Amino acid sequence: MVTIGCVIEGDTKHDEIVVHNAARKIADLSLEYNKPVTLGISGPGMTRLQAEVRIDYGKKAVESAVKMVKRLKKIKS
Repeated sequence: MVTIGCVIEGDTKHDEIVVHNAARKIADLSLEYNKPVTLGISGPGMTRLQAEVRIDYGKKAVESAVKMVKRLKKIKS
C-alpha cells in the first residue's frame, strides 16, 4: 500500500494535527492488517506553491515502492 498526501498550511495549526493523526492511523492500519504501508505526507507548514513543487517526489516514491514489491516477489520465488 502506498499513501501519498499533502497538508497545506492554513490560518491555524490544524495542519499539524491532520498530519500527526494521518501518520498514526496509517501505521495502525499497517499493523492491524500486517501489510507494509509507505507513508508519504508532505507538510505540515507547507504552502500550496511548495506542495506543487514536490509533486514529482510523490511520483518517485510510488515508483520506488513498486520496485521494492517486485524485488521482494523475486526473492520469495
